[in-house]
Amino acid sequence: MCADHPAVAAELARLDAVADAREAAAAEARDAGDDAAVYVEEVAGRARWAADRARALATDASARPVPAKPIPRVHCSRLSLATFRREYVARKEPVVICGLGPHLTEDGERGDGLGWLTRHGANKKVAVTRDNAHVNSTLACADTEILDLGEHLARVLPLDAPNLPEDAQEFGSRDGDGTYLYDCAMPLKLPSLLNAVRVPRYFVHDFLQRTRDVHAFTASWPSLFVAAPHTKSSLHVDQWRGNFWMAMVRGTKRWTLFHDEDVPYLSPDYGRGTLDPAFPRMHVMDAAHASWRRRNANAAAAADDDENGKKETQPHSAEDTEPCDSHPLLPYARRWDVDLGPGEVLFVPGGFPHVVHNLDVTCSFAGNFIDESNLDFALRDLKLLGAKYGTQMMRTHDAIDEVWFDPEDEVWVEECLEPRRLVVRYEDYLGGRAGRWGAADWDGIPDEEGR
Repeated sequence: MCADHPAVAAELARLDAVADAREAAAAEARDAGDDAAVYVEEVAGRARWAADRARALATDASARPVPAKPIPRVHCSRLSLATFRREYVARKEPVVICGLGPHLTEDGERGDGLGWLTRHGANKKVAVTRDNAHVNSTLACADTEILDLGEHLARVLPLDAPNLPEDAQEFGSRDGDGTYLYDCAMPLKLPSLLNAVRVPRYFVHDFLQRTRDVHAFTASWPSLFVAAPHTKSSLHVDQWRGNFWMAMVRGTKRWTLFHDEDVPYLSPDYGRGTLDPAFPRMHVMDAAHASWRRRNANAAAAADDDENGKKETQPHSAEDTEPCDSHPLLPYARRWDVDLGPGEVLFVPGGFPHVVHNLDVTCSFAGNFIDESNLDFALRDLKLLGAKYGTQMMRTHDAIDEVWFDPEDEVWVEECLEPRRLVVRYEDYLGGRAGRWGAADWDGIPDEEGR
């Protein structure tokens, strides 16, 4: 790579300037005796780390773009709970777990009809964003409206008939276009839904559910998502490096993930002063690079024309020779892409930046979790958040920190189980009860469900 290229030099200068500003803010907080100084110093450290890592890449003559990888799919009947924790969670490897679809809701194989959602939640008030507002890294109150969940469903579900492409003239003018019920905590806001959904057993060992004291995240998950076609999230990192899972009930979400160590290549901006940076819009970055590749491919093809009009057949990769004018480090980040469909469950390692595009009407539920793979990172960030935001967040840190999670006490189920035994009721997830079950301890969900 070439650090002298104008686009690369500009990006390095921007990252340095942000780091300088954060370091100045940290010095000011220290001098003022601010209780949050340790938080501000950490933000400055992360901003400087991003600038240094980007510069190291730019001056590495051997650096080459990294092709995106698909996320592997594994059927749940061939994936034991212990294997999942060892081979995917511990190694920070994303995976799609297949085969749980008929067991994710009380409606069984008919779960994608969302009857369970209408029966238990149609008359409940929810906050729905409009105008595709979640594509931004921050939200305003003006981006949100309060309405019944049933009203949101009535507006969104017809948008699949037909599902218009984003560039269609009518797209954006229909009632419900651009609306998104995003990350709505069921235990706190939609408790009537809890008996209708099933938590995948791969995540019930969550340390957040095994504390003596109630804390800020005791009742945060699972959370509900119901989205109109072509709504998107911002590119973001989940707080305190929480591991993440999502179970798809209806529709398809296009997911893109990046390795946590490659955050500096994604044009991060620590200017807002938070532990995790803001990022540019992913679809804008991707479009810039696609346009760049097309222009350079055409130029290379023209240069290869010989006097007889014949063209060289050797393929060209523009970014192998010259960086893109916009977000020039993006192709060097380790990337995974997947279209997550109905009945599939995705695991995202903690700290991985990720972004979502809803390809059609989607319904899913999800959660974050802490275990041995990210406990130390989570405790560190929670302590910093406590210094910044006060007592409640510090109590959350203390509630987790006081528990000794002894690896020898963990239940490692090595046997592969049948799919119906790989989901649990919310009541068995709450408090970590199901996390202590062995292979034979599952006490069943009525067989008549879904019939």
